[in-house]
Order: sequence, then C-alpha cells, then structure tokens
Amino acid sequence: MTIPGVVIVGGAHGTLALARSLGALNVPVYYLTHDSPLPGWSRFVRETIRWAGPHDAGALPFLREMAEKHHLKGCLLVPSGDGEVQLVSQHREELSALYKIILPDWQSLQWLCEKPLLYKRAAALGVSFPRTYALTSTADIDALDATFPVILKPNMGGGDTVISRAKVVRADDRQALKTAFADASAEIGAGNVVVQELIPGGGESQFSYAALWRDGEPVAEFTARRTRQYPVDFGYTSTCVEVVDNHQATEAARTILKSACHSGLVEVEFKFDGRDGSLKLLDVNPRPWSWFGLSSAAGVDLGALLWQVANDVPAGQSQTVRQGVSWSYLVRDAVAAFTLSRRGKADIGDYVASLGKVRSWAAFALNDPLPGLIDLPLTAWRVVKKRVLPGLKSKQSATVSWQPVKRLLKYGAIRAGLEASSLPVVRAAFPSLAGRGVIFTLHHVRPGAAISPFAPNVQLSVTPQFLEEAIQAALECGLVPVHLHDLPALLADNREGQSFCAFTLDDGYRNNADHAAPVFRKYAIPYTIFITPGFVERTRSLWWETAAALTQKAASFDFDFGSGSEPVTSATPQQKAEAFTRLENFVQNFSEDEAVERIDRVARQHGIDPIAIVDELVMDADELRALSDDPLVHFGAHTMTHVNMRKIDAARLAQEIRESTRRLEAYVGRRPQSFSYPYGWTKAVAEREAQAVLDAGFSVAVTTQAGVLGPHSLEKPTQLPRVSLNGRFQKKRFVKALISGLPFRFI
Repeated sequence: MTIPGVVIVGGAHGTLALARSLGALNVPVYYLTHDSPLPGWSRFVRETIRWAGPHDAGALPFLREMAEKHHLKGCLLVPSGDGEVQLVSQHREELSALYKIILPDWQSLQWLCEKPLLYKRAAALGVSFPRTYALTSTADIDALDATFPVILKPNMGGGDTVISRAKVVRADDRQALKTAFADASAEIGAGNVVVQELIPGGGESQFSYAALWRDGEPVAEFTARRTRQYPVDFGYTSTCVEVVDNHQATEAARTILKSACHSGLVEVEFKFDGRDGSLKLLDVNPRPWSWFGLSSAAGVDLGALLWQVANDVPAGQSQTVRQGVSWSYLVRDAVAAFTLSRRGKADIGDYVASLGKVRSWAAFALNDPLPGLIDLPLTAWRVVKKRVLPGLKSKQSATVSWQPVKRLLKYGAIRAGLEASSLPVVRAAFPSLAGRGVIFTLHHVRPGAAISPFAPNVQLSVTPQFLEEAIQAALECGLVPVHLHDLPALLADNREGQSFCAFTLDDGYRNNADHAAPVFRKYAIPYTIFITPGFVERTRSLWWETAAALTQKAASFDFDFGSGSEPVTSATPQQKAEAFTRLENFVQNFSEDEAVERIDRVARQHGIDPIAIVDELVMDADELRALSDDPLVHFGAHTMTHVNMRKIDAARLAQEIRESTRRLEAYVGRRPQSFSYPYGWTKAVAEREAQAVLDAGFSVAVTTQAGVLGPHSLEKPTQLPRVSLNGRFQKKRFVKALISGLPFRFI
C-alpha cells in the first residue's frame, strides 16, 4: 500500500529541496514548522501547519493529534531539524503507530547526534576526530594542557541560545576560554559544551558525506566539498558546495553509520587537517541538510529514493554521481566571496566562474520560483530578528529602547509580505491557498484622522471608505457574502464549489451603526456584531481604551504591577508606547479583573473616567434594539465582561457564556446564533473553551487566529479563523492578498 504523503517537520532550505523532490513525484507534502516559513511558499507543499516546536511540553501530543486532525495517519514523518530529530527518535515506538518513520531509536541515534558519544565511538572505531578537552567547570581551565586557539560548540545542534545560534565560538587564549565557557555553561550547562582544538583552514577544507541508509547499509551516497561558507571563518551555513570524490570520507562515514545500524537521510561532516594529512570527523546530521538540493543535481536524488524506500520499492541500480556540479546559496555566497576577496584569499573572477558549475540553488527553481523571490527579504528579516534585535535589546538603556525598532521592522515585514502577495501573478500561482473563503474581523469603522506618533490601538480602526473597498475586493474575488451562522451548512455543501465571506465586528461600537451599517446596506452585505453586555450596561471598562487615554494624558503615573507601586514615565511618544505595552502585558499575564480595576483606578486619579469612555464609544441596549431592525444584521455573544476565557474557572466560563447570551436576547429579541472569543488568540481559546461554547448551543464561533477557511474548518466550527482588516494596512490590494491566503504562510 502506498504511503499517503510526507510530513516534513522543521528545517528550511533542506526541507524545501526535499519537498521539491517529492513534489516532482506528485507526493502530497505537508510542512510542520515553528520557525522558517520558506518551504511553505513552495507550490509542492500542500499545507503548512504551525506548532510551538519540538522543545515545547506539548510537542508529542501535538504530533499525535495532528495525525487525526489533518488526516495524516500513515504518512512518512521526516524530522528536518536537530530538535525535531531528537523528539521523533526518542518517541519512535509510539509515533510509529501513527506515521511511517525511517530513523533509528534514540538509544542508537544518540551515538551520532551527541558529540561526546560520537567522538567516543569514533575513537573505538579508529576514526580520526579533533582533539577534544573534557571540562566540568572554568576551574579546570588553568591546568588544561591545550594548544590555542580552541573552539567551543554545543553538544547537539538546535536551540535558541547564543552558542546554539553561533554554532562555533573561538577562544584565542586561556582567559577567553574561561569567559566563553562560563557564558556557554550558563546557557546550556557545562556538560553540554564541547571544547576542541581548532583545525586550520576554511570551508575549502571541509568535506561531507551525503547518503540515504537503510538497516545499516547505504542505499545511495556521494561526497562533496564546502567551497565557501558564511561566515567565512566558522561557517554557520554552507554557501557553495561542490560534488567531489573523497574515498576517505566515504569509508570513515560508513564505519560510523554501520556501528549505529543507521536508517534514513544523513550527512557526515569532516575537516581535512593539513598538519597530518588526516580527515577528521566533526558532526553527523541524520536529517535533510541545507544543501540537500545538490543530491538531485548530482544524479543521486535522495528525496525520491527516500520515497521509494518508505514504500518498499527496490532502489534499482546505483546512480552515477555527476562530479563537479555545485549548489549555491546565492545571497550569502556573494557576501562570503567578497569577504574572501577583500582579505586577499580569493579572486572575484574565480567566484564568478564558479557560478557556472551551479546546478542547484538554495531557494530558487524555475518550476517553483516563489521561494526564491521570498528568500531575500525573509533572510534579511531573520538576520535582523535573530542577530540585530537581541543585540539591541541587551544594550538598551533607560533612554534607548529597541521596541520601536522591532515594531518598525515587524510592520515593514508584514507590509512587504502583503505587497508581494497582492501581485496578481503571485496570487494566480497558488489558487488553492485561498481555500473556501474568509471571515473578516473589524472593530471600529469611523472616518479617518491623522495618526499621531502615539496610537496604540490604531490597528482596531478602519475608515468607511476602506470597508467599502474591502467589500469590493471580496466581490471581485468571487466571494459570496453570507451570514456567519450560515457558513457551516454552506461549507458542507460543496456542489457548486462556491467560496464565501462573512463580515464580523467585535465589541459593539457605536460607529458600527453610524458608519459601517450604511456601507453594508449599500452593498446588501450581511454582517454580525459581537456584543459584550458589560460594555452595553456600563459595568465594565474598555481597558485598552482606558490605558491609551491614561498614557496619552499623563507624563508619568504610579502603578502596581504586582511588586508594589512604582513610577511609570510616559512623557514622549516612545515612553507612552512602552508604558502602554507594560499595561497590556499586565492585563494578559495577571488576574484580568484585578488588572483592569487597577488601570481604571489610576486613570480616575488622573481625571479620566473609564466608564465615560465606554459610554462615548459603545452602543447601549436601546441603540442595539433600534439597529436590530436592519434585516442584514445579526448579533453574536462575546462574553459578559470581555475576559480571557482560558484564565477563568469552569463555573465562571459557563456563566460568561450563558449570561451574555441571555442578556443579548433580551436586548434585541432573538437568541444569538454565533460566538466570538475575546482576544481570540491561542492563549485565549483552546479545546475547553470551544467545548463550553458548543455545549451552550452555538454551532459556530470565531477566534482571531489568522487564516482562511480551509478543508478542515468544518472539523472545528467553533474555532474558526478570521482575517483582520487592520487599520495599519488599509489598501484594497492588501485585502485581495489576504483573501488569497498567501500571507498566512508567514504566520
């Protein structure tokens, strides 16, 4: 029986190359990630699934549930990152009941993945490796018989620590080693820090053995040399790799892999030591590696062979390896080449000539162009996010904050993604990502005003003109506007293949009636407004509006964040933004009722009436009753107090749903048929909350988790995703980008 598909977990460029190899065989490919979105842009990836990552406490349950939820039972599960490999290998027996797995269990695999064990095995087998120093603390360094410089690296790859991101740290003398070892030990523990001699030479001295193994024997194999790397001294990643024949690497790798009776994809890294002419073992990576795409260019398509092995299809005759062909990560390779040229270690002419050998690129492919177009801005953002921003954060002072820089980069990246996704040629390339339609989220709809330097809630407000453009965009994209509560039945009936849109507005603002309703009536568009009785009856404040008013008005104020009253400065726009963020985080992480009360109390001390703000912004019961005469409007429940439902006990949860439903029916004369979770993030709604809403009689409920309506939406109609019409991005073309589903490959 043929395996139904392949789930690749983690990774980036290697995952992309594997997906392309499998996609060329029409194999359904699914991508599970918590990090890089790049492979998800490939036309060969059927679905991208987000999770919290392999180190999360819920990782194993997620993999179990994913098999059922996404109909992936029986698929080949391929871990493509170091943490993912460890997770799958450690739980191989349990996961094998749900997925096909070609990977040893951890008892065998740890001898390849954990460097101290790997070097112990290499010593027993007579395989050369760099001299390694055993340290338990910095106290051992004074008596250490070492030749400097030395390098430090983590016991295993993966993780988000400084040393894990750097991969290698150099120490040129004993004091530098003490400092580096102390820093690394503080992050990952002294027992997980490997200290080795530095073998002279750059990337050109590094060789790799690449292969697919099954039951302790190679199915296919070849060797390659790292022509260039980035950074050039200690390569975080290969930037140019060329197929070369190296029998010494092949024999050493076979010796190591046979000892572990290995199965699966594997890359073994070596470095040539010119001092004694030996090839020394560095690492073993039992997963797809960054230059995995070189295998198909070399005539040894390891991805296709993996699929054959998984389906018990004989691999056939061994392939002839094409010597001299190469792979390039063009963006970083150019930087590496120019760095080497500037140091006098390479000639630019030689670099240009080397490009003629390239038969595989890290991101670009003619039959799959979009990842190549996305890779440059994505790489820039990842460099800033992982290397620039942490540095700014660590150096911040009382007067200089990195938060504005982070916000600027964040919204710049979102805008770039929307612009790219809005291009008709890009949208046309991925029609299936649009799914069956969208549910739009709005809050305020009111005439625009100039955005001040401090506008923390700007994303919640759009203009009537933009709402009209959004409606036009939906109609031009062929979406049929419907009531939210009718969606489940319409999605279940796919005889005509229609796609739908539903417009929803949260919190019941007065401008919904004054400015949104006339636009909806103009186009005869059904719409749903979600109502919180605490706002309607003026018993609960809009804390985000109160916090904005407080930080806008006060140059400073005293506030108790849980450790006693402290002064909060809010004189400049930057300080106001930081103060608002602190209040926002306090509400999210503290008891919400108490946090809201504290914000209200401090606001009143500064002459701000929180309930007066509600009275100014939110419709009362009489206004709701009058608006209910509009045949296009329906009203949905939104809890009594707009509380994070995951932070309250079961009794309060039931009361919030039940009482808000009863009050709303009393206001407008009919029972609500839909529900919206306050905040709606994953930290505000989960299975317990969804079941409580279902038990209360609601057949449809919406989150604020971004996404279009896909093939699995009907499985959980009380946890439907929505698409936010955001006040920061009020362009018609952006709405079409959102409808396409493409931007959510970033999320």
